[in-house]
Amino acid sequence: MNAARRILSLLLITHLFLLQAAGVFSAQAPDDPGHDEFKSASQYYLERGTESKLMMKVNVWGAVKEPGSQYVPDGTDLISVLSAAGGPADGAKLSKVRLVRSFDGEKQNLVINVSRCLKKGETDDLPQIKPGDTVIVPKSKVSFGKFLGVIYNVAVIASVITLMTD
Repeated sequence: MNAARRILSLLLITHLFLLQAAGVFSAQAPDDPGHDEFKSASQYYLERGTESKLMMKVNVWGAVKEPGSQYVPDGTDLISVLSAAGGPADGAKLSKVRLVRSFDGEKQNLVINVSRCLKKGETDDLPQIKPGDTVIVPKSKVSFGKFLGVIYNVAVIASVITLMTD
């Protein structure tokens, strides 16, 4: 009976370790979203109920509260696009925000340090968003919450081992 408890405990410990390891290391989104080129006029929309507000569709991926397609006014900056997506989520790595653009034959892949711009108050240096842009906010691989989860699971495993050896 004692050997069966030890084997069961060892399996439980192994299972918890594997689950924790899978949670700490997460996959990243692919680097190239594969945008096709479009004529610039086809990327703008008129907002309902107004004749003067020209809207454009942009994509926001990654560590934001509401990822997906966003319709924002023409002339919107990067901070406003992130705000339209609900702002950064927990663990968002704002020092390496990517802007992928394919507009009028121009292809760009920019990495922008939004954290530095916000700390220095230099938001004028942030790029203006164009129709069809994709903003990718990476997530830190290990966050404080995940770290606390690992510590908690280690404490549980240590408690189980202590109870079994007494």
